[in-house]
Amino acid sequence: MHDFVSFIKRKDTQRYLALLLIIACLVILHKQLSIILLTIIFSYLSISNANRVSHRWHLPYIVVVLALYLVVVVLFFLALRFVLPVLIDQFMALPKEINRFFQTYPAIQGLADEAYKKFDILQEVIANWRVLLASGWGTVSTISRLILQVLLAAFLSFVLALTWQRLKRFGHQFLTSDYPHLFMHIYELGGTFISILGSVIEVQLKIALINSVLMVIGLFILKVPSVLVMGVLIFILGLIPIAGVLISLIPLSVVTLAANGPWGVLELWVLITIIHLFEAYFLHPHLMANRTELPVFVTFATLIIMEHLLGAWGLIIGVPIVAFFLNLIGVQRAAIADPTNQGNIENNQEV
Repeated sequence: MHDFVSFIKRKDTQRYLALLLIIACLVILHKQLSIILLTIIFSYLSISNANRVSHRWHLPYIVVVLALYLVVVVLFFLALRFVLPVLIDQFMALPKEINRFFQTYPAIQGLADEAYKKFDILQEVIANWRVLLASGWGTVSTISRLILQVLLAAFLSFVLALTWQRLKRFGHQFLTSDYPHLFMHIYELGGTFISILGSVIEVQLKIALINSVLMVIGLFILKVPSVLVMGVLIFILGLIPIAGVLISLIPLSVVTLAANGPWGVLELWVLITIIHLFEAYFLHPHLMANRTELPVFVTFATLIIMEHLLGAWGLIIGVPIVAFFLNLIGVQRAAIADPTNQGNIENNQEV
């Protein structure tokens, strides 16, 4: 009995018990996991960037947060007003490019016709129209729910960033409660995971944005149609480490082949190679400095396993989760930076 009590009182044992408690809470709240993760990501990005601006320009923290969210809202409405119509027009032009692709390569058109006759797609649609209608309505509901989750997470992150100092003081009260060691471990584990998740997502966003801008410029020079649609696709898939590049290569190659032929595809591959060499030898060394970066095989295995366990979220947060556990067991612990700049945030003005 004495050995068991000594085992429970060990610091590492209490730490892992706190981790199990956190995981249990997340399992209970799994239906709200998307809102939780989005709120964490938005809050991290807003607090860390507001802190950098406030520290560099000596501005009040609250003013910077308000200005930051105001800029985001203005950019969002400008995108809806000017960019969205162009995206819709370019997206509606994609079927014409696909049709031109089939006309240019009749052999592929023949294979498509054979598949159409073999599977009798029209009869399948007629026979299963109720299922297809329900599936389409389910897709619309899913998109609507996703938009609501993003808006709710953005609002929660705004409130959290604005009241960050008060929230920190409230959280520190648990360290003087009847269970200070438990909450200390929860505080440390939660802070470490949020720092890793936020820093990895922030770097991935920067890399995806730079790559998307360079790719849009390159696609425009190569006269690839629907460049803005392709740019949005590249940016979204760019949030998936390594695998996103391979996935985006398929639609890009098909559209380029339809518009510019085999030589256009070759030019596209040269463009992608140049941009990703620039990413590998310049962006990653500068932006990923002091961050945990996994080997390529481990990254692919992580994406496959995490996608199976967590769905689409696993493709985005799978690498940060593995980095967190590597840090927990003491592997690559020194490679993780302190991206939240907590010490500087504390020096900012309080709400």
